[in-house]
Amino acid sequence: MSHKIKLQYIRDKIPICYRHKPWLRWFMIAISLAIMIYSIYFMMQYVTSETPIFFKILPIAIGFVGLDSILKKATALNSVTFESSHLRLGFIAKKPIQIAYKDVLALELYRKITFYFSIRYLDDKGREKSYVTNASFPNILEIILNIADLAPQATIPEKMQGILDYLKASATDELQSSN
Repeated sequence: MSHKIKLQYIRDKIPICYRHKPWLRWFMIAISLAIMIYSIYFMMQYVTSETPIFFKILPIAIGFVGLDSILKKATALNSVTFESSHLRLGFIAKKPIQIAYKDVLALELYRKITFYFSIRYLDDKGREKSYVTNASFPNILEIILNIADLAPQATIPEKMQGILDYLKASATDELQSSN
């Protein structure tokens, strides 16, 4: 028996925002920063010319892992906001991307080791652009369903259309059971 997915259309509830839990995101950035600072402190206090090469390289590697984590968290998708005329993709350390629903060209969900969601659109200057994010974003299925609902002109691959049909049926069932 398939698992029931609870989804809802947000057309009547706009503006609505989906986001990562802010306290968790900032906590992970703080932990990564602490790891970086401690690795620098360790290098300054304990690494000498007589220290084995392994203990000279280890704090540098740990510091780079901390820096990588900070950069990934700060530049990854942080929020998705549905406005009346456009979709807004928000980030911590980057300018937000605003995509008018009429400018959405294609939606795609694909797998390369992990699942990714891609949205192709026209920017303000009429150039075609693409944004790709991990499909592990909170409520990604509901987000995909609502983008497809608000941008019906978007091209959707056949495989993904089957997924959308299933999601639409789940959302319709949810609407009927709430009435």
